[in-house]
Amino acid sequence: MLSDYYILGLDTDASDKEIRHQYLELIKKYTPEKNPRRFQDITESYERIKSKRQAVKNRILGAVEFSDSESVLVALARSVHIARRRAGLAELLNEAGMEDKIGLRGDNGKK
Repeated sequence: MLSDYYILGLDTDASDKEIRHQYLELIKKYTPEKNPRRFQDITESYERIKSKRQAVKNRILGAVEFSDSESVLVALARSVHIARRRAGLAELLNEAGMEDKIGLRGDNGKK
C-alpha cells in the first residue's frame, strides 16, 4: 500500500481529492502511447488506494450512504465528548485489587 502512494508521489495522509488530482496529472504525463508500463503502474496503484479507502469508509460508516463522507467523519469525531476526571487513590488500588493488602476498604475502615 505504501508503494502505491510512492508511485503516485503522495503522502499517506493525502485526501481523496489530492489523490485523484495527482492521478489525473500523472496519466496525462505518462500516456499509454508514451509509456505503457508506467501508465499501467499508476492506474493499478490508484485503483488499489481507491478501493482500500472505500473499504475503510464502508467499514466505518456501514451501509449508510453520504455524499461527503469526510465531513460526516469529522462531525462524528467532534460529537464524542470525553469526560476527564481524576481517580482517587482508593479507586486506583481497588481496580488493581490491592485495597485489602494495605488496609484500605471501601467502607472507610468502619466495621
